[in-house]
Amino acid sequence: MNRLLSCVAVICMLAAFVSYCRSQDRDPPKTAAAMLQLQWSRRQGEGAGPVKLTTFPLRLEDIGHIRPLGLMASGHVTPSDHLYLIPRQPKSKDERFDVLAVADGRVVVLQWRPQGSPDPTVFERKVDIKVVVEHSATCWSYVDHLVELDAGLRNHVERELKPGQPVHMRIPVKAGQVIGKIGYQTMDFALVDANVTRKGFLVPEQFLKRDPWKVHTVDPFDYIEEPLRGKLLAFNPRKVPPLGGRIDYDLDGRLIGNWYREKAGGYAGLNKRLDYWVGHLTIAYHYIDPSQIIVSLGDFEGRPRQFQVRGNGPDPAKITKDVGPVKYELIMPKINDGTGKPYADAPDRPMGVMLVEVLAERRLRVEVFPRKKTDDVKGFTQAAAIYER
Repeated sequence: MNRLLSCVAVICMLAAFVSYCRSQDRDPPKTAAAMLQLQWSRRQGEGAGPVKLTTFPLRLEDIGHIRPLGLMASGHVTPSDHLYLIPRQPKSKDERFDVLAVADGRVVVLQWRPQGSPDPTVFERKVDIKVVVEHSATCWSYVDHLVELDAGLRNHVERELKPGQPVHMRIPVKAGQVIGKIGYQTMDFALVDANVTRKGFLVPEQFLKRDPWKVHTVDPFDYIEEPLRGKLLAFNPRKVPPLGGRIDYDLDGRLIGNWYREKAGGYAGLNKRLDYWVGHLTIAYHYIDPSQIIVSLGDFEGRPRQFQVRGNGPDPAKITKDVGPVKYELIMPKINDGTGKPYADAPDRPMGVMLVEVLAERRLRVEVFPRKKTDDVKGFTQAAAIYER
């Protein structure tokens, strides 16, 4: 059910952003907050934040499941920075569900995603639209993977909307206003508050060249008042705070968190690769059941993969350079990503071994041994790679 963000769409958005900066004869912003104000609002943002959400992208009666922030799956090697919303079972295969604005604001970006993502879990659709709404000069929301744009909104778009680069505008919308539709599918929803900065990214500059909103992505449930908040949380399987999930796990001098292979371009990757995640590595916890360790690799035998750890240890938050090399035996995940609960009687299917060693100066030595067992791995070889924050 996962609908992961298309790399083609992001590249188009970044290309348009760079072109705009050049046309304004200004250097690109130096902070994520300033970049969002330019990239999304064209420095025309209005109003003071934060905002309170008075509704949700799907009506309560249309919600089937909510999945929190932090899923690591396929190309989402680092924890995903948006919720997943899944509608209830439709009455017919052609049924569509309204997608609503979560608060008053202005639609500032529309993008019809081009087809052609290298991520094997992305479902290619003829129409696949992202909508960004500015709620204040420092607060935005977006919904992604719409299959239809509402006619009332479409009639206000001055340019033809077609696959490719984003279209910018400033179209007022009200909380609860229908902005589009989805089918029986997963859609993305995120809330971004530039007045809040996540503390669990040791090098937030990693995201300036790609996904700058990541450092300011917040838990939407913190912006919703009762009784709506409680009703929405009933659809959310995560029961451990923060209830909306977590995406930032870096601890200085510890194994836990995001790592990027040396000379591979960091989070953004090299040469605007569509598979930018190839050099990524995250060692953190399951997004619904944070008691379970997840190893997320950008390149395991040629594709991104996620694994649990046999024995569920040692805890990466406790691994420092003083510990020395550590072996993790990788097994196929046994957790249902919809519920966070283990599948009944699921065996420990061995997939390989990862050998890691925390080094000084925020560096990490890593080597992965597919189809090997722990006793087969005696130490690092010349194939070991260095990762950095």
